Amino acid sequence: MRSSGTMPSQRDVDRLRTLAKTVGNDWTEGPYYDEAESVMDVQWQSVIWPLISGADFTCTVELAAGHGRNSEKLRPLADRLYVVDINVQNVEFLRHRFADFDNIAVVHNNGFDLVDVPDEVATFVYSFDAMVHFDSDVIRAYLGEFRRVLKSGGQGFCHYSNYTGNPTGSYRDHPGWRNFMSVPMFEHYLAKEGLRPVESRLTGGDTDGITLFEK
Repeated sequence: MRSSGTMPSQRDVDRLRTLAKTVGNDWTEGPYYDEAESVMDVQWQSVIWPLISGADFTCTVELAAGHGRNSEKLRPLADRLYVVDINVQNVEFLRHRFADFDNIAVVHNNGFDLVDVPDEVATFVYSFDAMVHFDSDVIRAYLGEFRRVLKSGGQGFCHYSNYTGNPTGSYRDHPGWRNFMSVPMFEHYLAKEGLRPVESRLTGGDTDGITLFEK
């Protein structure tokens, strides 16, 4: 992990790994992915595309891809698409799903960095319907990685929690499994990591935020 700040200590790395696995282990099986895929077209047209339609998708990095429902939307837009997930089961599913597409690289990561993506190669980074569950420290770690992998002028889009009701509790205590985060916090972290918010909106009945940002 190479963010805009100092290199993390081994203790910090171990803590981030534990935080990431705690969430990642909850998304390895069950009916969720099939159910979510059934509403992807509506979400793309109503929530996502209006904010990202002007982006350069030439080299796109998608974080926490799950079973690839967002990847299907990004695939025809990108010359090169890195599809990243923490779970081995998801990575195997993605490799099978996209085996016939030479422009897709499926990456198994540790849940808090993007070490297999080179510096300043991406024109766009993307995460939808995953970061809402992430611990805020994991989110900030990823924002530092986004800055590293993005080219100058590159943009990103993230969907995250706008829930601040339980700052010391588990994200599982929220009915939608939203972790502690807000739009102002997310924009603050962007600034700390050398990125600039372009536009933020509330969605999901104001329980979530989405932000377009740039390097």
